[in-house]
Amino acid sequence: MPALQSTRQASQAPWFDSEPAEALRVLERQLLLPQLSLLPTRPWLWIAPSAAWLADAQLGGRGLRLHRQGNGYAGDTRCALPLPLPNESVNAIVLQHVTVGDADHLLDECERVLMPGGHLWLTSLNPFSPFRTRWRQHGLVVRTPQRIRQLLERHGLECEDVRYLGPMWQGAGSRRRSGWAPLRAACLFHAEKRTLALPGPTPLPVRWHGTVAT
Repeated sequence: MPALQSTRQASQAPWFDSEPAEALRVLERQLLLPQLSLLPTRPWLWIAPSAAWLADAQLGGRGLRLHRQGNGYAGDTRCALPLPLPNESVNAIVLQHVTVGDADHLLDECERVLMPGGHLWLTSLNPFSPFRTRWRQHGLVVRTPQRIRQLLERHGLECEDVRYLGPMWQGAGSRRRSGWAPLRAACLFHAEKRTLALPGPTPLPVRWHGTVAT
C-alpha cells in the first residue's frame, strides 16, 4: 500500500510543536529514555522532529542529539546527510517520525553508523488511526506500519517488535479501549542490525594410512 500523501508538503515542525502532539512527545520520551539508560556507556544517536522534542529529554552517556531543520539537521551540531559519524560508531539510535522524503537515505546512514547487534527505535504516526484528523491537513506524509517494517528489513535492520501507542483520537475517552491497539495514534518499531555469521573452517579430509582392524 503506498504512503498516504497530501498535496501540501509543509514543514513537520509546526504540527509536532502543537498541542495535539504534546501527548505523543511525553509518551515517547517515557518509553524511549529507559531503553537508552540500559546502555549508559555506549554512544547513541537521537533524531527528533523538532527542537522542542529534545528540550527536556535528560539523556545519559555519550551521544549526539539532532532535530530536523529545513533540509538538514541541527542540535549538538549542524549537518546534512551523510551523518558526521564514523562507521559502526553508535550502539543505539532513536528516530522519531522519519519523513517519507528522507527515510531511505537516513536508514542507509543508520545502518552504516550502527554497530553490529546495535538497536534502533523508530516512531511514526499511524495513518490508520482516527487521530490522523489532527495532522493530515498539515502536509505530513506517512507510511503504513507494514511498509515501515519492510523498509527496515531492506536496510539490514531486523524488526523485532512493533507497539502502538497514544490515543485513538483527541478526547477524554480515547484511551479506554485497550484492545484496539492498531488504531492508536503512533507506532514504535524496535529493530536490530543484523550480523553476518562468518563461515566456519572447512573440515580437512581424513586419510587413513595402513590397514584398519576389523
